[in-house]
Amino acid sequence: MNVAEFFVSIMQRLGTDCVFSLTGGMAMHVNRAVGVSGLKTIYCNHEQACVAAADGYARMHEYQVPGFAVVTSGPGVTNIMTSLASAHHDSVPLVVVAGQVKRADLNRFAVRSYGAQEVPSLEMIRPIVKDALRYDAATIDDQRLAEFFSAALSGRKGPVFVEIPLDVQPLQVPTAADRLDRLVLDIRALVAKRAPLDPGHREIIRASAARSERPVVFIGNGVRIAGLSRERIRALIDRLGAPALFTWPSADLVDSEHPLCFGRPGGLAATHSNQIIQNADFILFLGTRLDLLTTGFNPALFGKRAFRVVVDVDSNELDKLSHLPHACLATADVESAIDWLERQDDLDLHRPQWTRHCETLRRDDAALEAQSFGNTPALNARNIARAFSEKLAGTTIVATGSGYAIEGFARFWEPTRGNRLVFAGHCLGSMGMGLPDAIGAAAAKLGPVICLEGDGGLMLNLQELLTLQANSDLSLCVGIMNNDGYLSISRSQARAFGTQFGASATSGLGSADFPALAECFGLEYMRVESREELCALLDSIASGRSRIMFDMRMSDDDYRGPAIVTRFRDDGSPYSSDIEDVSWRTGPTVTS
Repeated sequence: MNVAEFFVSIMQRLGTDCVFSLTGGMAMHVNRAVGVSGLKTIYCNHEQACVAAADGYARMHEYQVPGFAVVTSGPGVTNIMTSLASAHHDSVPLVVVAGQVKRADLNRFAVRSYGAQEVPSLEMIRPIVKDALRYDAATIDDQRLAEFFSAALSGRKGPVFVEIPLDVQPLQVPTAADRLDRLVLDIRALVAKRAPLDPGHREIIRASAARSERPVVFIGNGVRIAGLSRERIRALIDRLGAPALFTWPSADLVDSEHPLCFGRPGGLAATHSNQIIQNADFILFLGTRLDLLTTGFNPALFGKRAFRVVVDVDSNELDKLSHLPHACLATADVESAIDWLERQDDLDLHRPQWTRHCETLRRDDAALEAQSFGNTPALNARNIARAFSEKLAGTTIVATGSGYAIEGFARFWEPTRGNRLVFAGHCLGSMGMGLPDAIGAAAAKLGPVICLEGDGGLMLNLQELLTLQANSDLSLCVGIMNNDGYLSISRSQARAFGTQFGASATSGLGSADFPALAECFGLEYMRVESREELCALLDSIASGRSRIMFDMRMSDDDYRGPAIVTRFRDDGSPYSSDIEDVSWRTGPTVTS
């Protein structure tokens, strides 16, 4: 077994059965090792897509199996940086193996370029991965390798990056089988380590819960990443008895029909969810880092009337919240915290009067939403989201991380019938991640997948339609939320400047011929112009139809419901409005 084969074997032993690659000369031995390994190999058409697809694969495996990507040196490395940053922000476990020039050609002279296709990979990559190294058996021992691989899957998970010089890749690994066994055992032992919730924080939770009259449990995606199943999360919510709130990435952990599920608060959210979080007197945050999008750009005022206990494995995320008043910040693995919560028979957060009040808020909110939107048959973000919620079952929807249409979909989509919603590049908000991420999700072979992209976002990785064409076994449809350009950008430009720049066909942006694209890449094309047409199409997809590009023409998409707004103080400095002030009264009213 040579070095290239050894690294591929490690990934196989960690449970990965698929690799995403774009071949290159400086990774030739790793390319060969992948090709003869028995792994399913999907050859993408851009390195950014290789890592994005590995991201989707890991997400589909509930963050418990690392995604695996192989790229070449130089431009192969520079092309993956957006996808790596996205995975790093979203805590997605990935292992990226890159080629590098042979050791004699490494730049030791501080010149701009020395080795052919060489860049300072490690220096460029380190800020956006959990660990990065250049492998050479003379300087890297097995203990260091165990620490490297375990970093992807332990603590706050994330991507790791290793480059292997061309002349190191074919070197033989002495006693490879025995070393492989020991190394994998060491990796698993490091991954199994947990940071427990300390006794002081346990007592704070117990005492604060006992005093509370309006408690809330806030579930973040860190709970999923820690390895808790949906069944266990639902059981925890039932066990505690408090109203439960979620983030956008964690929303699909519990179906919306659950009586204690009260949605996902934030700057673009249902008003009842915001009212509940702002009127609670005790909030237990589990696995949510309270980012600016979730908190409406104001963490200090998010849950402002409550005593807040925040449990997170990343101490840096808690450090940024050190200014919060009336808060307890607990660095711990969220699974350890939930283990403890499950054992507390006397920890009861059920307050019937408070729950009934929350139910009233939810019911009133639904009535105001229906009144505001009316019964229009047109395709707006709300009608698309509701159709997906009602018509699909057991389907994964992979949505791109940016854009007006996607934000609207996330605002109105309701988790039902075992459906899952994955945001490709949620924290980074990069356009174009949806299609390659969805290809990776489909490669996991865990059910049908729909890629939900904007007409603008699809262009950024359009070449991956060729990857889809080359892998006919993937169950994947591509849904385009078509609003003729970059609608979120054009609206913000219109508000700020009264005109547009490169955001639509009328301001310099090209317009794609989607029927021609579908034909070119072997996909069935459908144009969808009404909710009725969309529901009929989704019924057929639910019955097993696949590999369709459906072009949803959004003719009525000027409102996503209440949202925070940017306001200005007397000195001109901007600030965001309190989410408690967001109301349906600020939006338009449409009659049937």
